[in-house]
Amino acid sequence: MMATKELALHEKLEVHELLTLKTSCATKAVTMLELVKDDKLKSLIEEDLDNSSKAIEELKSLLK
Repeated sequence: MMATKELALHEKLEVHELLTLKTSCATKAVTMLELVKDDKLKSLIEEDLDNSSKAIEELKSLLK
C-alpha cells in the first residue's frame, strides 16, 4: 500500500483545533505583554510568542 502525504480528515480537524488554541494563546500573550511590568516575565512572554509564531506557521503549513 502506498503512503500518502495528505492528512486524513480527522487529522486535519485536530491540526485546526491546535492552530485555534495556539492562536488564542498568542493573542492573550500579546495582550498580557502590554500589562506586564516585570522585565523577566516580559522576556518569557516574548520568548513564548516567538515559539508560538513558529508553531502557528508550522500548523498552517500542514493544512495547505
